[in-house]
Amino acid sequence: MKKLIYSFLFLGAITALGSCKEDSYEDLIPEQYDKILYLKTYGQQTIELFDDGSQVDYSLTVVKTGSNPAATAQAQVKIMSQAEVDKDARYQGNNYKVLSSACYTYKSEPLELTSADAYKQVKMKLSPAKILEEIAETKDENPNYVYIIPFRLSSPNDQVNQDKKDLILKLNVTKLSIYFKKGSQTVNLNTVTGDEWAFEAGMAMVSGVQNTWNFTAQIEVDRSDEALNTYNTANGTAYLMIPEAAIVNINEGVFEAGNNEAAAAIRIRRAGLAKGYTYLVPLKLKPITEIETISINEKLHYIILEYPLDPEADRIALRVDMLSDPFNCAGGDGTTLADLINTENLNTYYHTIWGRTDVGNAEWGQPFDITFDSPLKSIQFKYRTRASNANAVPRLIKLYVGNNANNLTLLDIIGDNENLPTGAGDTYTSKVIISTEEFTFLRFSVMESALGATIGAGEDTSWAMGQFEIWGSN
Repeated sequence: MKKLIYSFLFLGAITALGSCKEDSYEDLIPEQYDKILYLKTYGQQTIELFDDGSQVDYSLTVVKTGSNPAATAQAQVKIMSQAEVDKDARYQGNNYKVLSSACYTYKSEPLELTSADAYKQVKMKLSPAKILEEIAETKDENPNYVYIIPFRLSSPNDQVNQDKKDLILKLNVTKLSIYFKKGSQTVNLNTVTGDEWAFEAGMAMVSGVQNTWNFTAQIEVDRSDEALNTYNTANGTAYLMIPEAAIVNINEGVFEAGNNEAAAAIRIRRAGLAKGYTYLVPLKLKPITEIETISINEKLHYIILEYPLDPEADRIALRVDMLSDPFNCAGGDGTTLADLINTENLNTYYHTIWGRTDVGNAEWGQPFDITFDSPLKSIQFKYRTRASNANAVPRLIKLYVGNNANNLTLLDIIGDNENLPTGAGDTYTSKVIISTEEFTFLRFSVMESALGATIGAGEDTSWAMGQFEIWGSN
């Protein structure tokens, strides 16, 4: 493992229980005290530690003052036990948890302050890694624990200021880690040009520490069902996982000493995607192998790639020669299939034959067919109900696709669950419907209208529709 060179950073605010200021050594002391001892920092002190694999130096200062600065004194700073803290009325109710000696290196020895000494320091080493371990082991006992090292100043012969003899050192430890700066980004691919795109995922080192190393951070696509389903469930979406064929490459992020941020990039090609889908790219950080003490945050960064059908570029201009009536259902009110695609006059409409009980097919209902000029994989359609009345609006539609009328596969069923319109002059726009295979032929089968089933089973039923439009892409 690479040698780490890192200093302890005092990043937490110092708070006081009574007082935590640094007093002048020349305090005004009553004349009857020729000498008195106290801790320069007392009360409570909160410090932030970062676990970089190394130990941290910490020191306390014992001050000697009084009316006779030349006097000698003896002092000792001990670490109080859990029992001592629990018994002390001043500390009860604070959920203090005293850290064990495994979390630090400290030897409590008598201090001799000579006539020349105004103060002396007591030094110790803290182990952030051990503190983190002990917190993890004991947190379940009480999630509200406040982890401390409690110091108490005493003297066998000399006066100690009772208000300034204790220091409760509160320790917060953060493991050095890398995380994604943002949770997600959304891109509409119809707004970007070119056949390939690079998308960056910004990363940062945990705030409050200055990066002093050179290392790389790698990312990868999390293809697990959990990553996809968790996002879709939380957001009420049905996005698809990015296909492997759409990924060109993934570049790592480079962290340089002095810089706490970097960016990795994933490059995606248009050829691997199909219009009409919204793709999810769940990115996760890979473990930092160069520096073992830098962990990675498991939170994912999601790239949402919207690839909708373009309302202009993907609109298919339907012609009469593209339409056919396989079961001779057209002719109600004298209309033809040409009326179905007349978008210039909103009063026109298409109607199947009514007044007869033999119009329709048990398998196909009363359909019309569309033969496309080029293969498609995704479609979206829109229609307007008849402007004058709604007595024959479609209530159940089945879509079949293939390459001719003799080889059709059911693509989708659209019924009441799709909130088909029931009023006159209303419009309906379908979702984007995707096929697993390319197709050049679509059968639009109306199986049921507001008048009933359109299957020619001895019932006088028909359906009507205003203008029909369709969009598609391969």
